Amino acid sequence: MKSEIGVPSLIEIGVPSLIEIGAILRNRRIHDVTPVLSPETPMFGPAPAPQVEPFVQHATHGAASKNWTIHEHTGAHVDAPYHFDPQGASVDLLPADVLFLRPFKKFDLSSFALQPGQEASLEQVVTVANRDGLTLEAGDVAIVDFGYEKYLPGGSLDLGASWWGLNQPGMSEEACKYFAAARVCAVASDTPACDVAVVDGQMSGGTGHTHHFLPQGILIVEGLIGLCDVPATGLFAALPLKLAGGTASPIRVLLLTD
Repeated sequence: MKSEIGVPSLIEIGVPSLIEIGAILRNRRIHDVTPVLSPETPMFGPAPAPQVEPFVQHATHGAASKNWTIHEHTGAHVDAPYHFDPQGASVDLLPADVLFLRPFKKFDLSSFALQPGQEASLEQVVTVANRDGLTLEAGDVAIVDFGYEKYLPGGSLDLGASWWGLNQPGMSEEACKYFAAARVCAVASDTPACDVAVVDGQMSGGTGHTHHFLPQGILIVEGLIGLCDVPATGLFAALPLKLAGGTASPIRVLLLTD
């Protein structure tokens, strides 16, 4: 079947239909790297954990529903440019597909065992890129795996939810510039504040938030889990909520790999 102007249809030239594309994606391995939200969810610094209370209950109303009070920056979430840039887009103004089926490249920095307050250097990032054959393209999601999940409650080095939220490595300004220069659409991490280095609540660095990511329209995704089981490349899929004027939104993040 040809179009009215004589150009072969997508089906004729062998491009898969949307149904076929859906089947292909469903047959990929899906990694859910999203933590469960609850009143016990670890939070960054002084941010309040979710609060949940019954609204109606089965015993008295024949159905159940709950009221949730959730900070924007809870669990796996995306920071909108407006978080640090008063002229930047709020989360409800982000394109619907901004984090949907984007290629990702995972930079596994876990072997460096960076400690709270330390910053991942450009040399370390480039070393991992060369080791794993990673080349960032415009529109990719760069995932930085610090190996920090082990400090979460239940992890092999569990130091408590409050410790995790007050202590983390970050990224040097040169490392932030490296990701920004590639024109990625987002930089993601398994820590609560991505490029910000924190020791006992005292913050340093953070030039991705203040200069190189958010003000340049590059989103920040934080709070991922389970990255150690994820291959170095694949597809990133997440959808932010349309929170009017929001600085961030909780998201469910799925990583699709071969």
